[in-house]
Amino acid sequence: MSYQIPPDAVRIWRGFRQSTLPQEEFFQRLGETFIPSTVQMQIKNGLDTYVPTIPCGMAQKPATVPDETAILFWNSQQTYWNGFKTLAGRTYTLTHGGCYTPESGADFPILFAGDLVSNQCYYLIDKSQDWMKGKIRHLVGGLPAGANTAELFQNLQSILVETQVRGKIQGGIICVGADYITYWELGDATDPGLEQLQSHCDWSHVFEPVPTTLPPQAALWDDWPGMKVKPGDTYNMQFTRAFEDE
Repeated sequence: MSYQIPPDAVRIWRGFRQSTLPQEEFFQRLGETFIPSTVQMQIKNGLDTYVPTIPCGMAQKPATVPDETAILFWNSQQTYWNGFKTLAGRTYTLTHGGCYTPESGADFPILFAGDLVSNQCYYLIDKSQDWMKGKIRHLVGGLPAGANTAELFQNLQSILVETQVRGKIQGGIICVGADYITYWELGDATDPGLEQLQSHCDWSHVFEPVPTTLPPQAALWDDWPGMKVKPGDTYNMQFTRAFEDE
C-alpha cells in the first residue's frame, strides 16, 4: 500500500435502533441501503475501510449495547469533513435519521495515553495500518449493571496499557460507554487483551469480520435487491479505494 492511512482517521460508529422500527425492517434497511450505499457513495469521498457489525437481535443482548457498530477509515480526518461538501456525502448522512436513536453517533479517536474516559474513542497503536486487508477481531460487550465504575475503568485502563506495552497487536480501537465496550483488534489474535476486556462483561460476543465484496451489479443505478443481513453478521467490506485508482 503506497498511501499511509493515518491511525486516527477512523470514525467509530455506535448505533442504537429506534424502538419504533421493527428488527426485520432494521435488517432490511441495513442490507438494502445503508451498508452497500456506504461503499458506493463514499469511495470517491476518500473512504478506505468499512467494517460494519450487527449485534442487533442476538440472544440476550442488552438494549444498552449498540445494535450496530462500525469503523470507517478515511484518507484523513479532513477528508471525512470534506465529504460534506459533496451531494453524495450530504445525502448519505441524511438517510440515517429514520433508523437510529439520538444516542447513536460516531467519533474520531485520540491516542490512548493511560486515562480511559467514558464515551471517548481511542486508538492504541500510533502507526498506519490497512485494516481492510488485515485480520480483525471485534468485541462487543455489555458491562454489569451496578458495577463500581471507577474500579472497572481502572481495570480496563490497565489492560489497555499492558496491551500497548506488549506491542503484539497491529492496531487497536476502543470506546467504552456507560453500559458497553466496543473494541477492535488488528493482528494475529495472540494478544490476550481482548479476552481480558471481555472478562469484565456480563454479555459479550467476539466477531471476526468476513471480507465481503459487493457484486458487480450493485452499483447505484443497477437493478439489485441488496444484501441479506441477519443478527450477528459482520463484514470487512472489500473495494477499490480512490487512492488505488490514481
